[in-house]
Amino acid sequence: MTDLNSLKKLVRENGYLYTKDVTSAGIRREQLKKYLDDGSLIRESRGIYSFSDSINDEFVLLQSRCKKGIFSYGTALYFHGLSDRFPQIISMTVPKTYNVFYLKEELFHVEFHRIKPALWSIGMTELVSPQGGKITVYDRERCICDIIRRRRQTDPQIFIQAVRGYFSSKDRDNIRLLEYARNFHIEEKVQEYMEIL
Repeated sequence: MTDLNSLKKLVRENGYLYTKDVTSAGIRREQLKKYLDDGSLIRESRGIYSFSDSINDEFVLLQSRCKKGIFSYGTALYFHGLSDRFPQIISMTVPKTYNVFYLKEELFHVEFHRIKPALWSIGMTELVSPQGGKITVYDRERCICDIIRRRRQTDPQIFIQAVRGYFSSKDRDNIRLLEYARNFHIEEKVQEYMEIL
């Protein structure tokens, strides 16, 4: 009989227990069912569990479920302090070739943005989420390029706050911003904002 502490030793750094780690350790899946039935374990998603006595990070869980999902747009702006509005809808960007159909049905509070695989990896960085877990988001420069590219679809207040906040920041990286802008073919637009602000 496997005790709960043996399972807790298999929890990954992100705070979640995965079925494949349990079976790799030689523990039968039936043990998971036992702890699910008594309420010690919570099934977060297929193959992903948490313990009822632990506080887990929703953002880490989302990235565990959508392995190629990078937090972007309003969500990433909030994480970078470029927006004071906590997003009601979480934005994640995935490569066009990555299938998120099965996730869309379950994750109604997540908006998936699809992009060419060559552009998907530009500007990835790691941050600590508001709940304390390590997550992958787009950096500040990528966020600014994304909202300039999708100016018409972006809430005007969020847009103005983010652009003004970025260009008045001492942490801005104009060289990186222009490099990204070239990749997205918006160099002229970005330069206009740089001159105005």
